[in-house]
Amino acid sequence: MQHRILIASFAAAAVFASTVGVAPVVRAKDEKLKPEQVIARHLDSIGPADKLKGIKTRSISGSSRVEFRVGGHASLGGDAILASDGPSLRLALKLPALDYPGEQFVFDGKDVLIAQINPGNRSPLGTFLFENDGILKDGLLFGTLTTSWAFLNNKDAKPLKVDLNGPKKVQGRSVYELKYVPRKGVANIIAYFYFDSETFRHVRSEFKAEVPPTAIGNKITDSAEPIRYSLAETFDDFKQVDGLTLPHSYKVDYSIDSPSGGFVGSWNYAFTQIVHNQPIDRQVFSVK
Repeated sequence: MQHRILIASFAAAAVFASTVGVAPVVRAKDEKLKPEQVIARHLDSIGPADKLKGIKTRSISGSSRVEFRVGGHASLGGDAILASDGPSLRLALKLPALDYPGEQFVFDGKDVLIAQINPGNRSPLGTFLFENDGILKDGLLFGTLTTSWAFLNNKDAKPLKVDLNGPKKVQGRSVYELKYVPRKGVANIIAYFYFDSETFRHVRSEFKAEVPPTAIGNKITDSAEPIRYSLAETFDDFKQVDGLTLPHSYKVDYSIDSPSGGFVGSWNYAFTQIVHNQPIDRQVFSVK
């Protein structure tokens, strides 16, 4: 009897609330949002608009740990630097190994340089970015860690073509998914960007590509399978720096699924220092 009375009381309270115009509480992840609203809330999650506009350069330093599990063997620690000035950026990873001394990814605002790890050879990850340099040119890599972040600079470029899904569960986390088809230089790649449904922080990116099997003459064999590429970025350990909330933990997982042999590797970065608006020599972004 008491249970029925409680139910009746809650029902009456709900009716009363609706009659006096009291709206029910709606959580962010329950809202039906448009892509531009998710992007706007994401930018708010980084910091106030005036602070974002005031950031011209960003220099980040820290350590990295590299692990190759398939298609090679490596377990190395080294130093990492990520610098950006407007659309320009440079990632420098130094490792104590002759056969894999690290990585150099550079974009000067026009051209891309992916350094070779030895004469005539790039790493599997470097080769992927070299063949799909639009990922760097469009500001899709590194998320909010650089000043070239695509969603940060959307107002100065052509409108981003995105489809919104979610909230949905990805890696056990409730997120909004923005599916983005890059405009140039990455013809066969689909990019996915994930934003936490509560905070709207950018927590993950995925780049997927599938290359058709090699044709033999004018015919593709029935047994041939496509080569699949997957690059995933994960961002975590968000902290305040100069009034902005930025990730201090960054991970890259890259894999190749190929009938002739694959590759699986990961790069874990822990950033200990982030400095804004310090002059950066333009030679840092030289691709010559």
